[in-house]
Amino acid sequence: MDDDWDDSVSMRLACLALDRGRLTDDLVTALAVRGALLVDLGLRGRVSDTDDAVEVDDAPTGFPPADRLLAGWAPSLTELLRHGAVDQQDLAAEHLRRGSWVLRRRWPGRRYDDHRAERTAADERALELPDRDWTPADAALAAIAGTLGLLGTPREWPAEELLARTGPVRWLVDLVVEEVDRAVTRGQAMRGAVTFADGTPG
Repeated sequence: MDDDWDDSVSMRLACLALDRGRLTDDLVTALAVRGALLVDLGLRGRVSDTDDAVEVDDAPTGFPPADRLLAGWAPSLTELLRHGAVDQQDLAAEHLRRGSWVLRRRWPGRRYDDHRAERTAADERALELPDRDWTPADAALAAIAGTLGLLGTPREWPAEELLARTGPVRWLVDLVVEEVDRAVTRGQAMRGAVTFADGTPG
């Protein structure tokens, strides 16, 4: 088993996205999951930006969600983020396989227990610790999760200082954050339009 993926950005993001033990696998969360996997691949040297193009090493990684993302590679990273086949269900399956999550019940609706709850709680408070010794993975997780609204602080665009700490994957994190923010903003606008149209309270 490839234990270096246990603390990956994508696996930690899946934990933050659990809503009282339930998956929050809406379209925006699925996009963020694919973005976190892209960042994980970038941190492992599997995706790199050159002067001419984005280069991808699509050899199997041994981590099923990443391998599924690589197998369904798209003509552009934006298209992969928006329409890729991987979502939080893939990460839930991997958490169960590794024992970091346990299925509490199946009906009505699946509920999971996060056995890394202490780590998840620390990740949720990440932006409340300004003197934290950030790794690129930590910073990338905080940037994506904060844009998605999964941290203990209000949803916001990540600060430049945080983005700078993502180091070699800054170019990927910038893209992912932009796409997540676009999707969240679009979703809020659509909900507002429906509320206005049917006259219900906002």
